[in-house]
Amino acid sequence: MARPAPAAAKALKIIELLVAHRGEQFTISDIARRTGSSLGSAHAVLAVLEEAGYLTRHPARKTYGLGPALVSAGMAALEQHPAIRVAAEQITGLAAELHADVVVTAATPVDIVFVAVGETASRYGRGFQEGERVPLDPPLGLVFMAWAHPGEVEAWLERSPLALDREQVQRSLASVRERGYALGLASGIKRFSDAARSFAEGAGAEDRNALAGSVSLHDYDLPVIEPDRTYDLGMASAPVFDADRRALVAITASGFSPGLTGKDVTAIAERVKACATVVTKQTRGRFPA
Repeated sequence: MARPAPAAAKALKIIELLVAHRGEQFTISDIARRTGSSLGSAHAVLAVLEEAGYLTRHPARKTYGLGPALVSAGMAALEQHPAIRVAAEQITGLAAELHADVVVTAATPVDIVFVAVGETASRYGRGFQEGERVPLDPPLGLVFMAWAHPGEVEAWLERSPLALDREQVQRSLASVRERGYALGLASGIKRFSDAARSFAEGAGAEDRNALAGSVSLHDYDLPVIEPDRTYDLGMASAPVFDADRRALVAITASGFSPGLTGKDVTAIAERVKACATVVTKQTRGRFPA
């Protein structure tokens, strides 16, 4: 793995902070604290980003926000990733239909990024904001890893802060591939969401391990559904495939009432899968053979 350039890493942390808190502006002291930088290094990076137009600085309040140069960057990115745009258009209707909260996520080599968040339709309210990130560490990311290259799966497994039963993980991945969607229990999602709040403030390696270790595969994954049992469903997630048959984008629904029957869970998951299938076809993606 290439060694990170400190200045570049700090610049990315600053942009990610402001993207995750859209509509807000921060002082240099706030930015330094939230990104784990010194005031001096934060000031130097902010000056470069402001000059390039990626950030703007309020002349009176001395606060920083996102700059106009990021608008063109975002538009160019959407042109290269049409599945994100189309999925974002689909999720509001899906949320209303399922009475759920629906998001679009994308996978990077090490993170899951929330790229679109639909209107809140559940009784619990919005859990994440656009631009927030969580680690792509086991057991998180089953919906992406189920169709990933074996080398990517191995790297994903190696990032786990927990001792994993690899046979169980492989069974879970096979279940996701067979059904075409991943399911998560509400108990695991709740523990993960609580831990994610601290991670969103700018996490270091210890915070990342704590977040990924906040939920185990046992209380997160739901590999088997019995029609007549009841479940507290945490999430249903289905992949959107690109032209290379990669699952880089996923549509995920959450915020369900407890005590759903297995039949209800399957119906919800199939509806999420159908929505992801529509997006795949509309953006000329190809399904795995």
